[in-house]
Amino acid sequence: MKKVLLAILFWFLSLTWGLLMTLIGLLVTAFAIIFLKGKVHRNGFSYIVEVGGNWGGLNLGAVSLCGGYTTTCPDEEWFQHTRRHEFGHGLQNCILGPLFPFLVAIPSAIRYHYQNYRSRKGLPNKEYDAIWFEGTATKYGTRAINKIEKV
Repeated sequence: MKKVLLAILFWFLSLTWGLLMTLIGLLVTAFAIIFLKGKVHRNGFSYIVEVGGNWGGLNLGAVSLCGGYTTTCPDEEWFQHTRRHEFGHGLQNCILGPLFPFLVAIPSAIRYHYQNYRSRKGLPNKEYDAIWFEGTATKYGTRAINKIEKV
């Protein structure tokens, strides 16, 4: 019963306070499923769609996209980490609502591309979760999914 109530709360917040990112996410997810033949997985109370190769993940509110970790380049451990991390961003969207794009999504995208650039140049990077919005996404997403799957 508690799990059902938490799922309802997650979707209520995602479709009200976090509507901006969730609406974009639902449109992008429909495109990914239809045109990119994305593989859909449950992800906590949300969904994650695998598309492409090993490129990381992208949260868009109540839904996420990630590289093809179980299809094109099988890596179950990295897929599990990515889906937990992206669900954590979904939780951040529920908490921050219309502030999420500016406080988390845009800075996260910039940081991801900056770290990739530094890696290509052979320069050292800080640990990915060293900045607050990435660390809390991993921490809370992991805790939540572990509890959801335990029940």
